[in-house]
Formats: sequence, structure tokens, C-alpha cells
Amino acid sequence: MTCSTSNIGPCGWISRFFSGRRFMAGVARMRTERRPNLFLVGAQKSGTTSLALMLGGHPQVFMSNPKEPGYLAFGAEGYRFLDGRGRECRAASWVVHSENDYLDLFRAAPPEVQVLGEASTWYLAEPGMAERLQSFSPDARVVVILRQPAERAYSCWCHARRDQEEPIADFREALAAEYVRCEPSHLLRYREMSRYLEPLKEYLRVFGRERVLILLYEDLRGDRDALWRHCCEFLKVDAGLARPLLQHHNRSGMPRSRFIHGLMQSRRIKDFLRRLLPMSLTSRAKGLAEAANLQRMPPMDPALRAELNAEFAAEIRVLAALTGRNLDHWLRP
Repeated sequence: MTCSTSNIGPCGWISRFFSGRRFMAGVARMRTERRPNLFLVGAQKSGTTSLALMLGGHPQVFMSNPKEPGYLAFGAEGYRFLDGRGRECRAASWVVHSENDYLDLFRAAPPEVQVLGEASTWYLAEPGMAERLQSFSPDARVVVILRQPAERAYSCWCHARRDQEEPIADFREALAAEYVRCEPSHLLRYREMSRYLEPLKEYLRVFGRERVLILLYEDLRGDRDALWRHCCEFLKVDAGLARPLLQHHNRSGMPRSRFIHGLMQSRRIKDFLRRLLPMSLTSRAKGLAEAANLQRMPPMDPALRAELNAEFAAEIRVLAALTGRNLDHWLRP
């Protein structure tokens, strides 16, 4: 038995033509779909924004915009956690809810780019993330950057005060409120987000030490050329290229002008600039504006810092042994 196509009318041919084109476009997308193979997982307030921008300045590395899509942590459910006033957090507006939208973030990467990355700091905090990332992208590499725990917690409180997500104006009182709040945002989990040991162990177990790069906040403040080479060698990209300029981003502090700060935080303005300019330029402009508008917060109370250092001391010593880094300075008052 033979099939004849002679009785297909013009509309039928047109329908088949466009159906075929849609099918082939779908096949092409499947062939060219690329998943991220670099996850900069935190810790929050440890220099991840500066590090992501530095890495994204390498021509063989493409970093997502927004920096923290958070899809692999929250998915379709979105970011449900609340700020200190019981309101939806700013973070809820940038979390991506679908896999297609998530992968769309990486489709603009040129074919010659070898590394596709994102930098969702929730991935160091949410349970089970190491296995989830490994399942989604089996060949991925992980970068972790850690900060002295008490300093990180205080910086988070300053950040939350800056963005009006923390109504408590005393850091000691805010620490006490952490465990009585109902589903607080990660920004308000001051102690919890400074406990790196167990999640770090899990990443090392799942990915293996050869695919996990552990950095310190101090590395960003020290020999940046050495840091650049170290990161490039870990990612297997050309370490001989010039390092991009590194700025301090996402500063904590109290705004001199709430109006200007509100403009810088506006999602509509950010989305407009994102379509107009590359991420490196928008972030640089934001960093300069923040530096001009933000007043430095007073240093942490030395007595409270000593209390927190004592609380984290045992974990810091184990972290030092696990990472092979000297963390004695983290224990000093």
C-alpha cells in the first residue's frame, strides 16, 4: 500500500511546512541547550557579587543575569520567605520559577564560551543542594567563598537594615529574634547562614575535592592577580588573560538618600538597564552610586563579636582542617 500526498491542499502544505519548522526548531534547541556548569554557591555577604563579576569578565566564562536566579533551590514554588516586617522579600522578584526560563538565562552565551555560571548563595544554605546541582549538571564545578562568621552575620544585619527588611535597630536583639521568627528570609538568618561546615562537607562528598574550589573573603582583599589565576586554572580557562577590574559591590550601610537607594533597588529600572547594558557596566555604575550614597555602619560591638567568635570557634577549627587554610585570624577578638 502506498500513501499519496497529491490530495493535500495548499493549506495542508502550509500547515505541514510550519509544523516541520517548529519541530526542527525544537530539535535545534535540544541540540544547543546548554546547562550551567559553574555554581558559585555562597556564602551570602562574602564577596560573591564581586567574584561573579570578575569571573564573568573572562571571555570564556558567561555568568547569568540576574546573578542569583535561585531556580534549583526554589523552583516553581518561588521564594516564600519573609522579611522582618512579615512582607515579601525583594529576593522573591528575581527568583526564576521554570526550567525553561532558567535555561534562557544561558542561551545568549556565545558558542566559544566554555563555562556557564550562576551565583545563587541560597545553594549553600538550603538542604540537599549539592545532590540537586550534581543531578542537574553532572560535570559542574562549584566555587565557595567563606567569610569570618561573626563578620558575615553583622554584614547581613547591616544589609537588611539598609534595605528596610530588618526593623530591629540593635544587632544583639536581631540575633535573639532569629529563632522566633516564622520563616524568615535567609538575610535574617544571621547565625544559621554563618554555619558553613555541614553544607561544605556535603559539597565535597558529592562533587569531590577536585571539583570544589574553596576561597576566603580575604582572598578578594589580597593578591587579586593570584586569585584570578587560581580561579582560571580551576575552571580550565586561559589564565594568561588580563584580570578585569574588581570593585566592591553590594555594600552594606545606611543610605543618605532613601529616594536614590530606592531607584537603585527598583526592579523596573534594573530590568530596563539589563536590556540596555551589559551586566558588568550596570553593576559598576550601581557600585559607584552605592559608594556615594551609603554611610558606613558603626563597627560591631567588641563584646558581642567575642561572644560570637566563641560560639563559632569549634566549627572554625574543623573548617581550617577541612580546607587546609589557616583560620587563626577568624578566632581573634
